[in-house]
Amino acid sequence: MNQNKRCASLSEINNKFTEEVLTNILSKACNRKEVQLTDWNFNEGSAKGDNYLSNVYKGKVNGIINDNPRQHVQVNIIVKSMPKNPGTRKTLRCAEFFRNEIAFYTEVASKFVNFLADKGQSDLLCIPHHIISFTDNENDFLVLEDASCLGFRTASRQNCLDWTECTAILKTLAKFHAISFAYKDQKKEEFIKITDSLKETFFGSNHWDWYKSYHKKIQDVIKHAIATEYPNSEAETKYNSYKFGVIFTKCRELCERRDAPTSIVTEGDCWAPNFLIRDIEQSQKEALMLDFQLARCASPVLDLSFLIYSCTLKSFRDQYFDDTLKIYHSELSNAIKLLGSDPDKIYPWNLFMQEVKEQFIFGVFTALEAIPIGLMDVSESFSIDTAIQGNEAVDIGEVVSLSHIATTSGRQRLADVIVHAFEKGYI
Repeated sequence: MNQNKRCASLSEINNKFTEEVLTNILSKACNRKEVQLTDWNFNEGSAKGDNYLSNVYKGKVNGIINDNPRQHVQVNIIVKSMPKNPGTRKTLRCAEFFRNEIAFYTEVASKFVNFLADKGQSDLLCIPHHIISFTDNENDFLVLEDASCLGFRTASRQNCLDWTECTAILKTLAKFHAISFAYKDQKKEEFIKITDSLKETFFGSNHWDWYKSYHKKIQDVIKHAIATEYPNSEAETKYNSYKFGVIFTKCRELCERRDAPTSIVTEGDCWAPNFLIRDIEQSQKEALMLDFQLARCASPVLDLSFLIYSCTLKSFRDQYFDDTLKIYHSELSNAIKLLGSDPDKIYPWNLFMQEVKEQFIFGVFTALEAIPIGLMDVSESFSIDTAIQGNEAVDIGEVVSLSHIATTSGRQRLADVIVHAFEKGYI
């Protein structure tokens, strides 16, 4: 097999990611015709610090159809694979996250695809095409189309969104949520059945002991930021009045409402790095959604609040916050109508705003936890694989190194989440 020396071998990617799998991928691309694998190459598909639960590879797979060199086929793919180190997998509970994402694609998204096709609205689901996946709790992998070949690029985890980028992501998110609302409205029993496959991977009652030492470390970073930038402010006093773990518990309670009338399939880890963006006509952009390892049934406000607080500056929110809510809800309502349901009955504006008031605290918690990681330069990003030497799980707080944010702009971005939430009455 011809390979560039800088490329990853199949065994480096995953022990179960074999030439037989590649041949199967080519065959699926050719409507199950007889295909012969000719060559392939893979490189790392993400920068250090962009992924901790997965190793991501970007590759091209080539073959010919029916032994005819003139009938060439090429498939461009992204492979998400579990870390090779058993200690890392166990420490990060990777198997649970991979199972959940694979369930999303195979049990939920597949049904959404058929539902949209019947409605003639397939374009509403803006996610990469799922090609193949495998799970055995040790060698799990997920293969998706490489959307970079369509002109999409990953949104920055360090820089905040501008208005055009934010609008594109809001519209994609709203359409994704609208599919769930309409499916649940029209096929409720089927909705319950397919979403039973999604399990809470982060805010479960049994996850606090796993997470709390890391949470304690990051609270020190958060409190240092607000004490430095807004010393003795009402916002600082309010945030510090929460006892350790209380906001986590509140978020857990919100995530447990999977049977509420407004609970639909949410992305779960809804910040900018989990979206791909590309330019379209007239200086506009469009977006694809990625990463469903934290997918759950909950209010769509959980996704929306995380996105707005983690990926925009306070100056942006002061100017556009009301507009972002209106754009999201308008796009959501329009898509629900296109799918044959009534948004005024399912999720009217007043109910949406009621949930914004009640549940935006979720975005406060998740953004405060995500921003310090997002601010890290590639050179500062920690490698959990390097920190875990053995084959057994260790306390996650022991292997993650976090320092106080060194820049005023970084501290303000973090502290301003608290200030804005306090001003709005969300905390």
